[in-house]
Amino acid sequence: MYSDFLFNFTQMLRDSNADYGAEILSEMTQSKPFFALDCGIKADDIWQRVENIKECISLIDDDNAKKIASQMIYFSAGIMGDLDSVENRYEYIENLEDSITSFKDSDDEFANRLVALGTCGIDHDWDSVEYEGREHDYFDNQTVSEERDLFALHMALAKKLNLPVIVHSRKGFNETSDVLKAIKWNKGVIHGYSYSKSELDFFLDLGWSISFSGAVTYSGKKAAQNMAELVAYVPKDRLFIETDSPYYAPVPLKNTSNTPNNIHYIYEYIASKRNVSSAKLSAAIDENFKKLFL
Repeated sequence: MYSDFLFNFTQMLRDSNADYGAEILSEMTQSKPFFALDCGIKADDIWQRVENIKECISLIDDDNAKKIASQMIYFSAGIMGDLDSVENRYEYIENLEDSITSFKDSDDEFANRLVALGTCGIDHDWDSVEYEGREHDYFDNQTVSEERDLFALHMALAKKLNLPVIVHSRKGFNETSDVLKAIKWNKGVIHGYSYSKSELDFFLDLGWSISFSGAVTYSGKKAAQNMAELVAYVPKDRLFIETDSPYYAPVPLKNTSNTPNNIHYIYEYIASKRNVSSAKLSAAIDENFKKLFL
């Protein structure tokens, strides 16, 4: 119950240690989630991310919890665009493909758990907590065009490898939609959805699924009403829920460091807006994951 579509485990450990990671994973196992997807942001980070997960699982005391943790974890691999990856996009995409294929062809116990390409996409939200400290001045028209090219290369690679895509799109709908219409690989999820209903209809019409994070729980009054309408509008077979940990902790924990163990707040919020039980919502999302990723 309460699977987490997307979290960033390595970023969660950035200011902590493996014992903290083991504690988080152990607590996650208590609700026996069907899946928890650890998301990639660098071309060659999959191997290290897997080792981080393994180390933390090994530190869990309870053998049954260890087994559940090993069974629930899945991975994606992708590149979040910064100046270096944008400028050297062909090299980065080649490295990403090499990392994905070598990992999936390996005898690693998690080799068949790499089920998606991403995150990738367009982000022009300069106030995003995910980009704290990033220099924004370099995003001139040329760089924006090259960022779009990097996203297109991601989409083409996903098509080549027959992998669903996890798309990150913030304040960049026009660039995002241009790439999706050009590449025509509409298989995956728009994560951390932050646009309005007209953009939502565009994504749904192309065949995309939609994931909501804890950010849906703390909009202003008018924005909250609009967001409530959106979370109720998405068809149940296209819906996912994520923490995007360590970012976007839901109400009542806003402005704290987020973890996957806060996922129940988001499920409860969205279930209330859809007039269903959290258990039914959870079962539907698990089924959506099976259909799209397994």
